[in-house]
Amino acid sequence: MRTTLYAVDELVAALRALGGVPQPVKVAAALREMPLDLRSLEPYRSWAPQRYTRNLIARTDAFEVIALCWAPGARSQIHDHADSDCAFVVLEGAIACENFRLALAPGGPGARRELHRAGTRILGPGDLDVRSGHLSVHRVAASGGAATTLHVYAKPIDACLTYDEDGGVRESRSRYDTIPG
Repeated sequence: MRTTLYAVDELVAALRALGGVPQPVKVAAALREMPLDLRSLEPYRSWAPQRYTRNLIARTDAFEVIALCWAPGARSQIHDHADSDCAFVVLEGAIACENFRLALAPGGPGARRELHRAGTRILGPGDLDVRSGHLSVHRVAASGGAATTLHVYAKPIDACLTYDEDGGVRESRSRYDTIPG
């Protein structure tokens, strides 16, 4: 049986059709039901040595769609998702998702946090991961070579909290390596 592949523009149209800020379960269903033709992502793929790139595909007030291109060994900081939900699919390669539980220490917004590793999952092509806001803390890394992932943030993320291994916390502004246009 031959699987129908979709252009990334078709996925964006399907997300727009959901109206408002899409619920994570609906975003995950769209990613599952609409496997992407990697050729449609070529204009949105850029690579940098030893890191990942964030390549904007579409952004509305309700969501943003970003292609992340992971160089071998690249990994994100430990981070949350602010007040947004995130669903992503691995398009090629493998990704390690290292999950953390966060214990808030007394002392206000800038206080140190206790991070506790809660397990790691390895995701391959077609596998999905879904995250929800400040309560979902993780680190993502290329596993065994280069990888490409497609992320949908239900409300765009302009900044999130990032954490050091020792519990230090700071706000980090989001950036794009490429913007269509």
